[in-house]
Order: sequence, then C-alpha cells, then structure tokens
Amino acid sequence: MAVRLDIKTAKILTSEEAQETMVLFRTLGDDPLAIQESFRGMFPKKVAEAMGELRALRRRAVQKFDLGLDMYFTKPLLEQASSQPVAAYRAKRFAEAGFKEVYDPCCGMGSDTIALALAGLKVHASDKNDIAVHYAEANAALSGVADMVDFHVADCLEELPPDGPIMLDPARRRGSRRIMNPADWSPAPDIVSKMIEGRPGACLKLSPAVDMETLFRLFPKPDEIEIVSYRGEAKENIFWYGELASGVERRATILPQGETYSGAEQAQAETGEIGGFLYDPDPAMVRSGLLGKLAEELGLWNIDPEIGYLTSDKEVHSPFLDGFRIIALDSLDPRKMRALMREHKVGSLIIRKRGIAERPQTLEQRFLPKKYGDKRMTLIATRVGDRHLAMLAEPL
Repeated sequence: MAVRLDIKTAKILTSEEAQETMVLFRTLGDDPLAIQESFRGMFPKKVAEAMGELRALRRRAVQKFDLGLDMYFTKPLLEQASSQPVAAYRAKRFAEAGFKEVYDPCCGMGSDTIALALAGLKVHASDKNDIAVHYAEANAALSGVADMVDFHVADCLEELPPDGPIMLDPARRRGSRRIMNPADWSPAPDIVSKMIEGRPGACLKLSPAVDMETLFRLFPKPDEIEIVSYRGEAKENIFWYGELASGVERRATILPQGETYSGAEQAQAETGEIGGFLYDPDPAMVRSGLLGKLAEELGLWNIDPEIGYLTSDKEVHSPFLDGFRIIALDSLDPRKMRALMREHKVGSLIIRKRGIAERPQTLEQRFLPKKYGDKRMTLIATRVGDRHLAMLAEPL
C-alpha cells in the first residue's frame, strides 16, 4: 500500500540525514522488510515507511534516469515522468528554435524541467502539488541545474504563465490510476488551449494510446505531430506549435537511436498476398500515420488493412522495421504448427503476434510442447481477413 505523503515528510526525506541513510542502505542486502525495520529504528514510523517506498521506486527509476538511485518522486510522479532520453530529445528542439527561457507549469518531479535546463534554457517551473515542486527542486539540484530554474507552487488553472514558449504535460493519472479520457486530464483541454494561444512556441505532451481524432476535437490543431517510441514502445504523442514545429506535418522518431522519418500523413499501405519477407513496423511509425508513405517508398504492401504487418518479395532494411525471412507459413492450428516445429528442428521460439487474442506464452505451450531440435526461431501469429495464420521466420 502506498504511503500517504505530506510535505513535512517529503522535506525530511530530502534532509542530509535521510540522504546519507538512503545511500548507506542502497547496497546493503536485498530484503525490503529487514531494511524497513532498520529505517524504523532510525526515523519515525511514517518517515521510515516513506523511505522504504522511495528506495523501491529508485530501483525502478534507473530504467528512466541516470541518477535514478538518488532522485525523488512518488509512484504517480515517477510513472508520469518522461524518460531522460525522451525529455532530452524534446528539450533540444527548444534550444534549436533559439529560445532562451521556457515555462513548465506542470513540472511534476522535474524530468522535463531538468532536460530543458541542461539544454541551456532558463526554466520557470511550477506545479500545484507542493510535494512535486519540492522534489523537482531537489532533483534539479542533484542534476546540477538549480541555478537555471526558478520553482514555485502554482495552479495553472488559476494562474496562467506569462507569455513565452511553454512545455505542457497534463496529468493523466489520479493516484496510481491512469486516466484515458483526455477531458479528465489536468489541466483540462480548454485550459491547455488558453495556455497555448498566442505563444511563439508550445510543446504539448499527450498519450499515444488516445485516438488522434479525439485529441483533434479537444486541443488546438498542431503545426506538427510527432510520435516518439523508446526501446520499442510508443511513449509520447507530441503536438508541436509555432516556432517549435519543424515544417513537416507528421514525424516518427525512435529513441535512443535518434532515427526520424517525416512527411505528410499516409497511413494505409496497399494490401496484397504475403511475400517471402515480413516486416513489423516500429509503433512510432504505425501511430504517426506515415506507414503507407514508408511502404510506398520501400516497395512494401500490407497483409491486411487492419493489421500493421508489411510484406514483400525482396529483402529491405529500415531502422523503422524489424524484418523477417519467412521459412514456413500455415494456418494457426496446433497440429500443423507442431509438424512445422518438428520439420525445422525448433527448440525455442520468440513469439510475435498481432490480431490474435492468445498470450505469447500460451501459443508457445500449444505449438512447442517439447524441443524438436536446437534452432531458435520466430513465430509470427496474425490474422488476415478471417484466417488465423502463423509464420516460422528468421530475423534479417
């Protein structure tokens, strides 16, 4: 159960004594209950519980931040925060646009604030959550950019930031629960629209899981839409406005590689029969509405209008595609699949699926109940029209 944190406890956690204690117990054993008991022997119960929770969160935070083992956040603040490479990528565009300062009125635990400051901008950071602001200030100091940021507690619903470029990241969580309806985000779309209006540049960070048409109805029309994926997962749908837009309609970007692809929207590729090669597009490419454009350029076609897999009769390469050579193709039937496994001496599988409800683990158990050899192959399970198909494949 999450600890109910208050600002007094948060300030104790950032004290020198608590910091030194957290460092001391960072590598001492891996029994959280024993460590929690040690904390309770040194601090009041509420503080000790908060320290235990923070220690657990810090272990997760190393997936997002280089300094994750020393930073401060609550569970919702950590989950809402952009990963360090993603925030740095966005901040670079502010610097390249020539801006010298920026407003960050939903700063949270400070991931964007820090990235903007590291990019050389003076940041005016605020949040209505006093704990978030306190933690953001501590994280900025840890990152060496405290002198580049001024922090204050403010509710942007009541106090709109002054004119200037703005970074907006509406809260999409209530406690630990994710809010999927953009109308319930904070600040709400009407307030966001007021904050963007008339500014020289604005960056609006949105969820890639929300339908684009829904976002168009609620938020001002962007000058550029960019979908960013990080380590193979679509992380952000960014609406760029004003001088922060790069002059293209749509963009797909994959990090940490830094590869980017842009152009006018062309979401759908031509549909045809499955060729000798199959291509699984990066989610940034699929959600950006540029998949049809890329397919046309590379001579690929879709296997089904509702399925994102592309195919061809020739081998092609792109950082936005995971390519496979199809070794065998048949219906998604356990008897036929087991026969293929025996024929090709398969010992282990990597499962990819699209349009199929079954979990990868279930598919592997059904189709490879035992090892038939020592080959490791990819099984691609998908739907084409009403047919459920499976392909044994090797990565290119």
